[in-house]
Amino acid sequence: MPLPVTIIRIVTILALAAATRGLAAAAIEQELPAVREAALRADAKAVEAAHARFAGHPLEPYPRYWLLSAHPARASHEEMRAFLSRYADTPLAESLRREWLKVLGAAGAWETFRAEHRALQADDAEIACYAFQERLGRGDPEVAAEARVSFLAARETPAACEPVFAALVAKGAITEGDTWARMRKLLAANQLRDARRTDQWLPKRQRLNEKLLERAAADPAGFLARQKSGVLTRSVRELAVYAIGRLARTRPDDAAERVARLGDGADERYAWGQIAWQAAMSHHPRALEWYAHAADAPLTEAQIAWQARAAMRAGNWKEVFAAIRKLPPEVARESSWRYWRARALRSLGESEASAALLRGLAGERSFYGILAAEELGTVWLPDWNGWKPQQADLERVMAVPALRRALALYRIGYEGEALREWIWAIRGMEDRDLLAAAEAARLAGVPDRAINTANRTVQLHDFSQRFPTPHREAVSAAATQWGLDEALMYSLIRQESRFMAHARSRVGATGLMQLMPATAKWVARQIPVEAYRKEMLVEPSVNVRMGTYYFSRVLADLGHPILATAAYNAGPGRARRWREAQPLEGAIYVETIPFNETRDYVKQVFTNVWFYRHRLTGEAPSLRQLVGTVPGRNGDSAAAAVAASLP
Repeated sequence: MPLPVTIIRIVTILALAAATRGLAAAAIEQELPAVREAALRADAKAVEAAHARFAGHPLEPYPRYWLLSAHPARASHEEMRAFLSRYADTPLAESLRREWLKVLGAAGAWETFRAEHRALQADDAEIACYAFQERLGRGDPEVAAEARVSFLAARETPAACEPVFAALVAKGAITEGDTWARMRKLLAANQLRDARRTDQWLPKRQRLNEKLLERAAADPAGFLARQKSGVLTRSVRELAVYAIGRLARTRPDDAAERVARLGDGADERYAWGQIAWQAAMSHHPRALEWYAHAADAPLTEAQIAWQARAAMRAGNWKEVFAAIRKLPPEVARESSWRYWRARALRSLGESEASAALLRGLAGERSFYGILAAEELGTVWLPDWNGWKPQQADLERVMAVPALRRALALYRIGYEGEALREWIWAIRGMEDRDLLAAAEAARLAGVPDRAINTANRTVQLHDFSQRFPTPHREAVSAAATQWGLDEALMYSLIRQESRFMAHARSRVGATGLMQLMPATAKWVARQIPVEAYRKEMLVEPSVNVRMGTYYFSRVLADLGHPILATAAYNAGPGRARRWREAQPLEGAIYVETIPFNETRDYVKQVFTNVWFYRHRLTGEAPSLRQLVGTVPGRNGDSAAAAVAASLP
């Protein structure tokens, strides 16, 4: 009797994994941490001995890489070039070349820098500035214009950029007006360190007063109260504009009262743009009024986006449409803005233009793609019997060296290095290889790579790989016990941990549902969990039961799954504050969440719910009904007792 196909796949993967590990696998798992420590200590003798023992193993490059990358200034050019040549087709070569270029740039070794820079696949800011230095040194006529663009972008810049900017200021390629434009952007982003560094390129008589800058940053209301009326110098006006923007973050009404002191001009209109932006993010009812005061002031992409969002909450579809039209073209093409532009066009009576936009969106399997399809009345449902790799497909992807390295690194807990190798392995893969790699990850016990890799396919899909249902008994039991939607619980777990039972965040959230230690301790007393220990959070059944209970309490407090989902990411207090006084369309509530991470999180969770509802029940769900209508603030007193008991 032939073996089932699934068993054949498992046996194949295990056999291939065993072949790559060889007899030295156990020794490697024991040795690798010690080898890394030796590399950090610059113990070249120990590292070279380990490198010899690792010969032929997938992880062979790592001992020498760790030594060279930890001490790039000590390595000779010959050692660096030898590694880059031997391991050229690895992410380690790219990473090491990046570290070496920084050493070369700092040392002014421009000939070698120029040669190696050509081979770098992706710059970072520091290397880009060293490249500007190198080009300035040989008189490249185009470098001034390129460096000026970087200067005006006003992003946080490394010290390597300072000689470039100073040279261009001295030559007049960067003007005083350019410097003030950069300064204003840096102050608006509260990047005070870079603002102070930029200050040195202004004429002495125009530079910022350090004490006044500190006062404006720490106590903007106090700073503004002390400012006298009359003609202000450029530096004092800029500090006043900065203080108004700072004050608007928490007290927009007070900030609005201070604008008049700036006088009727460009500075005042710029300040109104800052106030309106902060007001829109806090859902202030006067945000659109203050945007009108900004008039022709140049607005940033973020300010324009929040003008559109404020108009959504106000039901002002004419202004939604006008704001979206002001976005940069590449931003306006994003699915979210195409959807809201279509909604605005429909409200303004442009049904055909609206439908054309929605048709372009409806093929996307995303939050707004699904909503667009529902607006058009079209039906698409996922096929849960998608394309499955055969043995030959699995063998082909398991032959990819970076994929073997990734799985070996996952096996020994080096997840950061493993992720880098995995991303390198699947770059440029077509759909069949992506799905085969996803299956290899699933069988190796790395579900997050399985999901993320399956998500990348373009035409050939396996939605069961994208939306798996592990730990079914535990999830179903917990959802039933606390009266919750099983599809929603799976959606939260997928977004929180990608089903990695030992997942741990930077702040200590642990397990499938990413419970914080204090929350878990509180939940353990409520359920209760007998003899609870924090180590139990990596046990799927325990984590799911505790996380589901906590979500049920948040849902009871807030009364709507959208609010509870936002609260699970950002906290119940914030989710509650983001409501309107009156009920609000769920999709508008989601789009106007002021935290980018939480806004994207809620969209993804409810996209997950749409898929999981169909997978678990066979029913054709409606995303519009799933997001529903978010209740207004009117029922708060009824939930006060529940809210008070939450940690």
